[in-house]
Amino acid sequence: MKNNDLIAAAVCAQYTPEQLHKLAIHYYTAAEIADAAAKIIVEPGEGGTAPDPVEIAEETLCAALFHTFDGWKSPRNGGLSVKRGEKAVIRCKLWKYKDGPKPEDLPADADPLTRAAAEQGGGDYCMTSAYLFGRWQVEKREPKKPAEKRFKTLDDIKAYNRMLADQRKAAKVAAAQQDKPQQTSAPSAADLKKAADKAKREFMAVSEDDRPAQAAALAKWREARKACEDAKQAVPAPAAACEQISMF
Repeated sequence: MKNNDLIAAAVCAQYTPEQLHKLAIHYYTAAEIADAAAKIIVEPGEGGTAPDPVEIAEETLCAALFHTFDGWKSPRNGGLSVKRGEKAVIRCKLWKYKDGPKPEDLPADADPLTRAAAEQGGGDYCMTSAYLFGRWQVEKREPKKPAEKRFKTLDDIKAYNRMLADQRKAAKVAAAQQDKPQQTSAPSAADLKKAADKAKREFMAVSEDDRPAQAAALAKWREARKACEDAKQAVPAPAAACEQISMF
């Protein structure tokens, strides 16, 4: 039996006629099924009844919906790829061609018959386990586009390197600026005077019955007033005008 026959037998053993019928009408048109059935010649069996050619056609068509991983990649099967994560639905035995050994790969003590067979070349077929995937488990993948060259000329490479150097320089400058301590300007005497006046108004607004709040407001007023007095004392006195001596 050829591999196609082995696949058909495995498919029919895995699925019932009802399941094969659903697969057939899903992937083939009624005209395709009728055309395949018209090409099938059936003869009555021992009981005088002949098998249904439509059922045979559906089995044959459904067998074409199953291939191995490498079989789907073949151009005659559409050049399809198994979807990521899909598992084989049928396990069966198929013929696989096995290359024969080459003369240079034989051991030195190989018998003359083995060496003569290797020199003639060729190989042999053997039965091996195969895993089949259904049509619904494969897809058409777009070929990868060749990657465009990032740099076309030597000047492009030099320009790119200059850009990287400028970026590194800018990053160093920004890091140095962040490391510098932030200098905050001291409040002016006018701002301190406003703060002291505000603290005084807040103290005057506190009820005399609320001793804790009154004490806190008074402390805030004193602190603001002291800051204002300290600022006045810190202002340097204007320098004395230099005497001008006229010489005649």
